[in-house]
Amino acid sequence: MSRIAIIGAGISGLTAAKSLMDSHEITVYEKSETAGGLAQSVKADGCVFHICGANSMKNISENTQKFIEGIIDFGDEIIELKRNSAILFENGEVSKPEFHGMFKKKMTEIEGVPSPIENHIYMFKPEIQRRIIADIFRVKNREKNKRTPKFLATYFKAKFGQTLYNMYFGPYNEKVWHSDLRKIPLRWLEGRLSAPTADQMIFANFNHDKSKFLCEKTFLYDINGGAQRLVNRLVEILGDRLRLNHAVECIEHSGGKWIVDGDKYDQIVYCANLKLLPKILHINEIKPFGSYIDSLKYHGTTSVFCELSKNPYTEIYLPGKEHRAHKIICTGNFADTNNNDTHKMTGTVEFTDYVSEDEIKEELSRMPLNPIYITHRYTEYTHAIQDIDTHETVEKIKSTLRPMGFYMTGLFAEWVQYNVNQAINAAINTVESMHNELNI
Repeated sequence: MSRIAIIGAGISGLTAAKSLMDSHEITVYEKSETAGGLAQSVKADGCVFHICGANSMKNISENTQKFIEGIIDFGDEIIELKRNSAILFENGEVSKPEFHGMFKKKMTEIEGVPSPIENHIYMFKPEIQRRIIADIFRVKNREKNKRTPKFLATYFKAKFGQTLYNMYFGPYNEKVWHSDLRKIPLRWLEGRLSAPTADQMIFANFNHDKSKFLCEKTFLYDINGGAQRLVNRLVEILGDRLRLNHAVECIEHSGGKWIVDGDKYDQIVYCANLKLLPKILHINEIKPFGSYIDSLKYHGTTSVFCELSKNPYTEIYLPGKEHRAHKIICTGNFADTNNNDTHKMTGTVEFTDYVSEDEIKEELSRMPLNPIYITHRYTEYTHAIQDIDTHETVEKIKSTLRPMGFYMTGLFAEWVQYNVNQAINAAINTVESMHNELNI
């Protein structure tokens, strides 16, 4: 039996802890007063407020489902929901607006197109349709070239053409990531982007097939507050193995042992922020990476919990410059238990980075769905932004530390873009690697 320290009690750290606890003596360190990280939801005015994102599980893997079923009963409380997304255009791009009925605003010019946008070219005005169709034929000719784009901007243009890039893929993603898409590597969002061929886009439009080739058509959602019920159960299982309000200050390695704030361990599973590592990890092996880690870019999210007008959508994307917000997540449509008698329909308006309460309220006054402010929360670290060297550098760090019994998993530990399912799956795989490599 090994003594193992787990640094960070987000969903990755909690998963690793549960996977190791039956065979090893574990201690989980968490700097905050609550566990769960970005998977948390809280009660706000009697309703469920997801502090970041939708707290749902998409494209759930077999490993993840098996892990979750060992902790909570899927039963009738984890439901499968169909994505029903809309993209709003507010400058007359759409010829036959189908969605005005969802808005009870003076701004009747708001028009929307279902997601994925490439399946609904027929909804745009004829001059826009002609440009997109010409682009798709250029895309088809380029498909003979087997070169894979390296960056997001070149991927979107090569896959969907310049017109759709200018209208949606470019402005929306720049809003979300606050970064130059020409410098963000494609592999950062690997597995999360739709990749239809030109023929498939043409077929979908001829047949008005709304969801064909949609990435993540459905998602699983726990009606008891999303992933929070899983977090609560893991915290309960771990008991006094979990040390909340403990920000680790010093990690050393001596005599084949790891020393975490004075306590000795055989191995470490690091699930906290990579940027902290050069400050708290006092070994020579990390020093060559210090300046690069310090240069890593990231963004936060201001999540604004609101009462919304009734609508049938799961999320609404806002690519235009008319609003600073990039998305409305209609969590009140995920489950009735997310709302109450006072607020019959709730959701979250998302802004990238910090936005003050006064700015929020001014923005809400001009937005669709008549959002009425309830509360908000700013989270500094929500998006780890990669450059062309990030993946290779992080892999070098991991391979340097792993032979010493120091493992890394998690969104900000690996500087990747994970959803809940991917974070759980990566933590499970990390524990399996520990067992295989260390024979523990």
